[in-house]
Amino acid sequence: MMRKRCGTGLLFYFLGLLVLGATLCGGASAYAAGSERGRVVMVIIDYLTLEDLGRPVTGNLQRLMHQGGVALLNTTTGGSRVPANTYPTIGAGAHAVGTKAALAAYECSERPPQGGQLAAEFAQRTGYLPRPGNVVVLDIARIVKENAKLEYPVVPGALGGELKAAGLKVACLGNADWRDGLGRQVATIAMDESGVVEAGFVGRELLVQDAYFPGGWRTNYDLLWDKWLRLKTADFVVIDLGDTSRLHAAKEEVADPIFRQRWEEALARADAFLGKLAASLDFRRDLLLVVAPTPASEALENGDWVTPVVMVGRGVPQGTVLVSPSTKRPGVIMNTDIAPTVLEFFGLRVPECMSGRPATAVRAGDQLSFLDDLREKSLFVHNFRVPVIKIYLSYTIAVITGAVLFILAREKELPRRLRLAPLLLSVMVVPLAVLLMPGLGVFKPFPYIAGLSVLVATLTLIMVRFERKQPFAGFIFLSAATAGLILADAFTGARLLKASLLSYDLMGGARFYGIGNEYMGVLISAVIFGGACAFTIWGRRVFPGVLLLMGIATATLGAPGFGANFGGLLTAVVAFAISSLVFAGVRLTWRSALTVCGVGLLLPGLFAVCDLLRGEGAQSHVGRNLLLVLQDPGAALDIIKRKMAMNIKLFRYTIWSRVLAAGIGGLLILFYRPVGVMRVFRVRYPYLFSGFVGVVVTAVAAFAFNDSGTVAAAMATIFGIPPLLYILLREC
Repeated sequence: MMRKRCGTGLLFYFLGLLVLGATLCGGASAYAAGSERGRVVMVIIDYLTLEDLGRPVTGNLQRLMHQGGVALLNTTTGGSRVPANTYPTIGAGAHAVGTKAALAAYECSERPPQGGQLAAEFAQRTGYLPRPGNVVVLDIARIVKENAKLEYPVVPGALGGELKAAGLKVACLGNADWRDGLGRQVATIAMDESGVVEAGFVGRELLVQDAYFPGGWRTNYDLLWDKWLRLKTADFVVIDLGDTSRLHAAKEEVADPIFRQRWEEALARADAFLGKLAASLDFRRDLLLVVAPTPASEALENGDWVTPVVMVGRGVPQGTVLVSPSTKRPGVIMNTDIAPTVLEFFGLRVPECMSGRPATAVRAGDQLSFLDDLREKSLFVHNFRVPVIKIYLSYTIAVITGAVLFILAREKELPRRLRLAPLLLSVMVVPLAVLLMPGLGVFKPFPYIAGLSVLVATLTLIMVRFERKQPFAGFIFLSAATAGLILADAFTGARLLKASLLSYDLMGGARFYGIGNEYMGVLISAVIFGGACAFTIWGRRVFPGVLLLMGIATATLGAPGFGANFGGLLTAVVAFAISSLVFAGVRLTWRSALTVCGVGLLLPGLFAVCDLLRGEGAQSHVGRNLLLVLQDPGAALDIIKRKMAMNIKLFRYTIWSRVLAAGIGGLLILFYRPVGVMRVFRVRYPYLFSGFVGVVVTAVAAFAFNDSGTVAAAMATIFGIPPLLYILLREC
């Protein structure tokens, strides 16, 4: 009779999830472009920093920033963060590579390095004969081939191609040539898929001799302005001012005081040009973008991988910060969002080959203070995350290994002297402590370590107190607190998750919002193990409550506006379904497991379809991937290959795999040695044993369904292996 009621409960559980999922899938689409067509001008000041926006010499740039919106630009590419990759990435709307071929663009009137006629040389390579006035990227074929090697679709020149197909005129202007080297990568932003820009000027005549400027040549702004006047009728113009790029190339051979002086002078000249350019635009109908595609080498060394981007004009309210569906983080957009933003301005559809989404603007207080605070916190997470995680995981491996060895030796006295049991509990409380730390507002290394140590010690002592009063009460407290905080934070903007060292990294750019794989693994295993402890104390009358919590966790993980973790949704469905069966006392067979999981997988399908229907501007990566697969079923294989490759990489080269191996390896050993210990445990604590089965299923499913599944699987075992060892040490 109990099994029948449990089966009915499971049915209502999945039906409830489908209804809740449909509710949580709603979302607003991006704003529509105005009907009156203006023009877009993009000005490149490469290597510009956030500090430069506050310098006295950038008064015009500051005025434009206050007049419109500003953000930190994530500069991820398909390769390293160098101009040969950052510029083509903007033009493709996807993380691209350009190699040195991206630097070599020419006006049709120029002669190629190997001699002869440029138009003929380009036609020989591409089959396309350029017209007079065109600018061409001579080695476009090489760029296309290099991007074809990437594990995701990239179309170099997609932005220029879409604009050209819509009948819009595109132009580029300026260069970053230095000494004998070419720096015409500006053309890769404006070019179409053939490597052609309809009009432009990128030649050496744009430079003027300056005996005091490193390299002896700098931008001739008078001539640059004249060329702009000849191109201003174009719908989309990209202008590379160039001097900051030349100075960056010369930095190692110039004395620091001289470099700072020349940098200020270059910024002043660029700012004066910007002021003059802005005066020639009508911001009621036009859009001006000021972009720094590449971080400076010094910033890269310090882990600062973001640059400023300013946007002013039609559709951008004053005093705002930019945001996009790619990041869902006010004050942060991707470099891949720039091309879709330009397309949306002209009312054009964003092609599937572009991974970015159009940027919008939200209100903020002091723009620079807002961005500086965001960058400093993100920089702390980026630089401090890896050392803290390595220390924690090494500590976890040592504690687990020690506990397994003592259990094998049936040694009781020494573990008590070493306080090994509390150490196992301390391993479990770290995810909660790390999630609480951003709430304390501590983002300096030494205060952070001190605060984290106090939190871990306090939470461990609380668990010990609970365990002394009532066995397993401490585990229920920790599971409820951890799962509850993750869910509450996800529903209230993920302020803690966004700044936690065990969460995602804004600088890296793999994820910006929702519940990351680390806390996804923790959430699912905490719910399962906490439920197992509740069953052990209060029996099956808590089954409806546990099912409800499983449902909330599942729906939260899948909702694009909250958890936004599709791999986590798949993991939760499988792990919770199988855990529910074993908790209900249903005999676990392949047929029963596959049936329940199959019904449960309707929910991820619902979330994916809802996300697909939200509209191009609001879709998450799930909706975009589904659209890609619907248009090209072969893309599904590419996605699977990419996820498998990432898992293999993480498993082979990171410490996460060692934690997973230590945990699962220790568990396998205990099934055989000491003889009978796990059999006794299973008989004495059947619900706890079922919970450990659920945690192992979580780890396996997380590994299978996520591109960083090794991470999620390792974190899932934190609520499985340490508590098992704790109980065995106490019981043996």
